[in-house]
Amino acid sequence: MKKGLIIGIIIGVLFLLLITILVVLIFILPGMIEKNKIENIKHLYFTYTSGYAMYSYTTYELNCTDKCILTVKPLGVPEEEKQEVEIPKEKVKELESKLNEYNVSRWNGFNKNDKYVLDGDSFSFNIDYNDSDKVSAHGYMMWPNNYSDVKSYIVNTFNEYIKEK
Repeated sequence: MKKGLIIGIIIGVLFLLLITILVVLIFILPGMIEKNKIENIKHLYFTYTSGYAMYSYTTYELNCTDKCILTVKPLGVPEEEKQEVEIPKEKVKELESKLNEYNVSRWNGFNKNDKYVLDGDSFSFNIDYNDSDKVSAHGYMMWPNNYSDVKSYIVNTFNEYIKEK
């Protein structure tokens, strides 16, 4: 009789644990994931270096209020010659979708550097979205997951709006 009671208690506890896990997976976790979803970008700043010659960095800055204005300082160009252009809201929505696809919200807090490299490349990425959410990531010769894909996407997308000089 005691064996049956102990087995019943174990089965009951396991059943309650399973129900708790299901509730978390079905009701709580999706809300947490949605909270980190990048939507309604207010400000995006992305810069990266490509060597150590003069003007060997590229900067993209996107500011969205009523309209979205992109400011770009291309590689090899002085700061005074940066370009400013309006970006369609549809293109910003595509950007948000791509940033979510690459889980960029998980980059928040990334701040790593390779102390053994003295002449490498670096990046800085900051984004404000959903009124109060932020992502801030920085690195020197170390990159967060999907960095190269995100960099390629941003460069290709934003460079469509740059005028060749």
